Amino acid sequence: MAMNQMILVTGALFLLGIIILSANTTFRENERVVTDSEFGIAAVSLATSLIEEAEGKAFDQACTDSGINSVALLTPKSMFGPSVTERYRSTDTTLSDFDDLSDYDGFTIEYVNDSTKAQVAQYRGESKGFRADYFLQTKVEYVSAGNGAADLNNATSARTWHKKLTVTVTSPSSIDTLNLSTIISYWN
Repeated sequence: MAMNQMILVTGALFLLGIIILSANTTFRENERVVTDSEFGIAAVSLATSLIEEAEGKAFDQACTDSGINSVALLTPKSMFGPSVTERYRSTDTTLSDFDDLSDYDGFTIEYVNDSTKAQVAQYRGESKGFRADYFLQTKVEYVSAGNGAADLNNATSARTWHKKLTVTVTSPSSIDTLNLSTIISYWN
């Protein structure tokens, strides 16, 4: 009888070990999913904020003060980016802030928890509340949309009344890269 009880106890301990290992694996997987979701939500929030900020600016340098009626007056793609007198949220009184959508082309911003890290982006944002580091990169390009030949996914070298702003967010704490795009059009 003692041998049978010993076999049952050994079997019960074996089953208990399997259940504990299975529970630990499930808890670790759930923690990973929660963490990835948190990083994803923060990335979407940062990208959306930057897109909304850019949408609040003028469509092009040519129309910051008045309207225009010809695409020939728009800034060529080769001239996108801030002018030498513009800086993103500069505290220097001799410089002005971005004033049009084209200024955001090639712009980079980082949110890092450790302020002693070397800055790699053009601007370092406030990272309070973030548990990870985030790096945002923007691209602005003309796209064709109209006359039955809309092609919003591919850039065109021609100046059009439509620009596509793409914000890419990466984080060393996440395996995913987030790309958010929006089309901004000029209506006169």
